[in-house]
Amino acid sequence: MSLPEQPILVCTALTKTFGNIRALSGVDFTLQAGEVRALLGKNGAGKSTLVNIVSGSVAPDSGTIELAGNTVAWSGPGAARLGGISVVHQEFSLVPGLTVAENITLGRWPSVGGFLKSNELADRARRAIDMLGVNLPETELVGNLPIAQQQLVEIAKALIDEPRVLILDEPTSALNASEVETLIALVRRLASQNVAIIYVSHRMKEIPLVADTITVMRDGREVRTMPVTEATAETVASLIAGDSESVNISELRNRLDAPVVLSVSQLHIPGTVENVSFDLHEGEVLGIAGFLGSGRTELLEAIFGLRQDARGEVRIGGTEIVHRTPRKMLNLKVAMTSEDRKTAGIVPLLGIGENIVLSARSRVLPKGWLRATRESVLQENILRTLSIRASSAVQEIGTLSGGNQQKGVIGRALAADMRVLLLDEPTRGIDVQAKAQIYSLIRELALGGVASIFVSSELEELTQVCDRVIIIRAGRNREELVGAQASADKILSLVLKEED
Repeated sequence: MSLPEQPILVCTALTKTFGNIRALSGVDFTLQAGEVRALLGKNGAGKSTLVNIVSGSVAPDSGTIELAGNTVAWSGPGAARLGGISVVHQEFSLVPGLTVAENITLGRWPSVGGFLKSNELADRARRAIDMLGVNLPETELVGNLPIAQQQLVEIAKALIDEPRVLILDEPTSALNASEVETLIALVRRLASQNVAIIYVSHRMKEIPLVADTITVMRDGREVRTMPVTEATAETVASLIAGDSESVNISELRNRLDAPVVLSVSQLHIPGTVENVSFDLHEGEVLGIAGFLGSGRTELLEAIFGLRQDARGEVRIGGTEIVHRTPRKMLNLKVAMTSEDRKTAGIVPLLGIGENIVLSARSRVLPKGWLRATRESVLQENILRTLSIRASSAVQEIGTLSGGNQQKGVIGRALAADMRVLLLDEPTRGIDVQAKAQIYSLIRELALGGVASIFVSSELEELTQVCDRVIIIRAGRNREELVGAQASADKILSLVLKEED
């Protein structure tokens, strides 16, 4: 493509330190109008810090930002938005009790004499939705929408300001294949209108389809910026990883001869899951494949006791568990990690250590008395085992990168010595190396007898970590693939298969 000579955004020598961690070290970043720049790197590489500084959420310790030739120093995200920079964060900032239209226009509600102009609000929201090219129920409460549609509401919310620079942080992490295509088409259309776009993603297959250029960051520094045509997968992976060692994943096994630890029989949720049955064996990693809306998440929620409308049997070690609740399942050594890490996985203002021991109180509070030394040892062991990058156990988990937050969620299950893990999109929005570390961790746990159900939209990772894969379509388990049978192509063909 032909880019204008005058850059729209110029960042010079940006530096930022949090405690004793240097998040950015003299980063230079230049973006042209109409350019789509993919921003890549491991969790903790500095991507989020750069995005937060450009969008006004964080002030740099030093360095400058120029927008359209003018030096700016944002007083906050609102000032950046008014100046022409909008950001769609990976973690949502929606109000569940407001409608889609009200969320899209939040903070910019039109009024006269203190009265809301409902028709104008609806018109503004509709224009933003039209820019997306998707159907969104404008009058529906956002809290009633699935994660994928909430992501689209977030993007529409950013578009209402007609930004000159749009930052998309993992925008497709909750979207299915057709929605990803729609989003990529939208990004290219916005770029053709001279909107500059910073596109943060860990899904390498998307990058050649959406980006013009790539910037790779590592350890708070810009490693390299290049045209997307020069960025082979091998080159990018090498730049992202640097000198770090690769993580080996244990060989997959057939565990169908091991004892059954969890049995699901004729599980049914009205309108969502229809008579699903399967067994989970000790030390097995069982994958669940299916498109968004197929009933994967609802299935895990029903097993864990979060869906009171569920019918059917769930047995642990041969004993049926009636009137299931999360507390009862945790007491039975069954834990679940949610796909929505921010609202259901972590307590952002608590330290990473506190988050880790939330489900392990019986180990650190015997007879109601806190054993500080025991708690500290347990926290440090988990931090070290999972290679969680934090300044200390008391650092607020909400300030950590997405990958480190996810490790903390899994670490909580480890601290509580869980024997069955229900993992809903456990690698959503984290980098390649962090994913490999989580795969390796799950395989190591399997060797110790821990059984896991692994739900993922990324079919390739199911082939890497799972011993067996069940295909869910329209709320029913349709097929089963064991070991080498479960290739990505085979899984995809079965997920796409139409019913007779």
